[in-house]
Amino acid sequence: MSNSIGSKILSGLTLCCALGTGFGHAQTPATAPKLLALDAKQQAALGVQVATPLAANTAQLLASATVNTLPGKDVTVSAPYPGQLSRLWVGVGDRVKAGAALAQFTSPMLGEARRQWQEAQLELKNANSALQRDQAMLDEGIIPAVRVQITRNKQEAAQALVQAREAELRAAGIGANADHDKATMGYASGTLTAPIAGVVTQAFAAVGQRVEPGAVLFKLADDSSLQLDIQLASDKAAQLQVGDAVLVPSREAQAKIVGVSRAVDASQLAKARAVVTQPGRLQVGEVVAITVQAKAPTATSVARWLLPARALTPWNNQSLVFVRQSTGFTAQAVRVLSSNDDMALVEANWPANSQVAISGIAALRALLQKDE
Repeated sequence: MSNSIGSKILSGLTLCCALGTGFGHAQTPATAPKLLALDAKQQAALGVQVATPLAANTAQLLASATVNTLPGKDVTVSAPYPGQLSRLWVGVGDRVKAGAALAQFTSPMLGEARRQWQEAQLELKNANSALQRDQAMLDEGIIPAVRVQITRNKQEAAQALVQAREAELRAAGIGANADHDKATMGYASGTLTAPIAGVVTQAFAAVGQRVEPGAVLFKLADDSSLQLDIQLASDKAAQLQVGDAVLVPSREAQAKIVGVSRAVDASQLAKARAVVTQPGRLQVGEVVAITVQAKAPTATSVARWLLPARALTPWNNQSLVFVRQSTGFTAQAVRVLSSNDDMALVEANWPANSQVAISGIAALRALLQKDE
């Protein structure tokens, strides 16, 4: 008897491989599911493992989302002048504080900018001295007040020039500390610093690489606050409401829907945004599978279940699940409401605590095809 069943299994597997995509032309299983008789030893030989679906008592939607920072919480550090990175102090994934050193940047134009800044400082120093002298002469009645006003205007112009030169160096992300940089790394070199505290998400340059002005060198993100950017079909988006809870089981994280756009893009997908309330182990940039818990359950006469997506198998334009019985498995058609890479939400009528196959699906399909 055992040899006969084993022969059926091998024959079915051979037929499965031979048919390839031919399953689409197989007949739909009968209304009364046919039993695929398998004992525990045969199930183990086929690599069949089972899991218990979870009852879904509320309206749930499954989708995928990208983890991003909140608007305004990420920045880029660009090359201020044409030059090169002569040293790197951070890499992707490093956490930095505001003002922390990112890299040493060298450029002849940096030296020129610092020279102009120091010249402006000297001009301001001379203008201050001239204003003090003319003010003293005015107090003694030697010169008219108009001359002091002219001198004061020159002093204010010199002060504005110094501020502009300092602003240029600050905007470059390097700063105006020429004396310190000249002593440590050269007059034409400076330290690129982090404008915010956060994590380095991207680094685009290597040591010695020449870059053009404006080239992006680093991207930093303040990951203390995160959001989920969700893309989903328009029919799913129509069921979402602001305030719906979002779960990310694989990362032990939670979020809350704060915005839904039901307008579809070129790929016919709508968008939603959720603010993370419990970050768990989320990381910026990763794509995660999520479950949205709607506020109100959807009335239905058919039970809803959450089960691993790998338990589903296509069969003649429908989805089948192999449900475990005392002496084997039955193939039962289910209605898939939503799914992502990890989980699927289905409608099906089967007893509570039922178990479904989540591995060895190809072998079970082969046996089903053989019986058909």
